[in-house]
Amino acid sequence: MPLSSERMRALVDAELARITDSTLAARIRELLVPPYPVEREWDYGSPGQTYTCWTVLEHPDSNTGIAFCEEGFGPTFPWGLVFLTGEYVSIGMDSAWFDTLEETMLNSMAWSPG
Repeated sequence: MPLSSERMRALVDAELARITDSTLAARIRELLVPPYPVEREWDYGSPGQTYTCWTVLEHPDSNTGIAFCEEGFGPTFPWGLVFLTGEYVSIGMDSAWFDTLEETMLNSMAWSPG
């Protein structure tokens, strides 16, 4: 089944339900945006190759967000840290992709444990 905004919301909700740290879950909820697709370049394939990544969270202060992509590093690591705008809006490096939304947020500039 192809991804849609509704399916992405359901995936995010399922990921949030698994997070036991209420402060972390609240921070994620604070930064969530309605999921939207972005074609991002895949730096490891043919020139100009792109994959659809769904942006689900934005942190404007750092110009970063969290995206979900079934291709590229997915399905093993489908959650990634991405730049929202600027010169580097590709899928990026493998070190910025994780298996859960929780782990992605913990590695983001949007998370600052109190």
